[in-house]
Amino acid sequence: MRILSQILLLSILSFSLSAQKDKKEEGVLTRILFVFDGSQSMYARWESGQKIDVAQKLMTNMLDSLAQLNNDHFQLALRVYGHQKPVPPQDCNDTRLEVPFAKNNIGRIKRTLKEIRPKGTTPIARSLERAAYDFGECENCRNIIILITDGVEACDEDPCAASRLLQERGIALKPFVIGIGLDDNFKQTFECVGTFYDAADEATFEKVLGIVISQALDNTTAQVNLLDGNGFPTETDVAISFYNMVSKKVDRQLIHTLNPKGLPDTIYLDPLVNYRMVVHSIPEREKDNISISAGAHNIIGLELPRGSLRLVNPQRVNNDELAALIYVPDENRPIHLQQFNSSQQYLEGKYDLEIL
Repeated sequence: MRILSQILLLSILSFSLSAQKDKKEEGVLTRILFVFDGSQSMYARWESGQKIDVAQKLMTNMLDSLAQLNNDHFQLALRVYGHQKPVPPQDCNDTRLEVPFAKNNIGRIKRTLKEIRPKGTTPIARSLERAAYDFGECENCRNIIILITDGVEACDEDPCAASRLLQERGIALKPFVIGIGLDDNFKQTFECVGTFYDAADEATFEKVLGIVISQALDNTTAQVNLLDGNGFPTETDVAISFYNMVSKKVDRQLIHTLNPKGLPDTIYLDPLVNYRMVVHSIPEREKDNISISAGAHNIIGLELPRGSLRLVNPQRVNNDELAALIYVPDENRPIHLQQFNSSQQYLEGKYDLEIL
């Protein structure tokens, strides 16, 4: 016979003195693919010279700065479009990976940039599609695309769809798009492609390059405050998963702990990712659309008041064989199977027990 009863579980205050280090950040390789506009329009005048000359100069300055850094944790590559075949006629396959990912290839990228002679059309969507094959297999990589362009898609294809597919498949994070002297009417077309920066002049272009590279390479820290019934961040010892909201893939998993001072562990999260956090309590709690601010220590709060339930058979008959299914009221699926003579933490609230 099954006996159905209901309990009210109240939270209790508890502390943990264990600590866990976030391991995922160790050994992460950031791969940055520059997708560079080599189309005919790059010969247009802009500020101190032609767009192509200004872009080549400022890109070279940026690469010189990167060359001074320890490059064990990042690699670069260069794809160019519109530089092989003149228009007319229009060739929408005019896109090529000129410098693949490798260590110590900054010199080669600089030489390749210097040799670009704008000729053709602007196949942005097809360049993004081909970029999927530029990133080789890697278990612990952050793949980032920086698109530098002075024009919009010219081949009647959809750069937004191409970008979205890259993100949904987990091939690359949300791209950066730097517009060089773009017409105001064209700027909105890039908002769905990636994070858009309008480089209206040389100084802005140089500044934007620095901002984008900084966001791509800098570590960003965070902590998760799990709040008890009194609003204090004392809840701990529970598994947490962070999901990429676009690709739906798990980005990070950890066991939440507190250090001896009662502070949550510092973890590393990617400012280029919008997260869904799942706390694997019983029942689980979720928080969607978590945005991380680059260059700052981020605090993510979530109410998680819990209490401990211990099941005991007062008759002490066949105690080891008794168990109960735990239900949230009005829900048909049990959230846990608990044996008698055991304790388990649950979120504060009312639960139904079905004794087996």
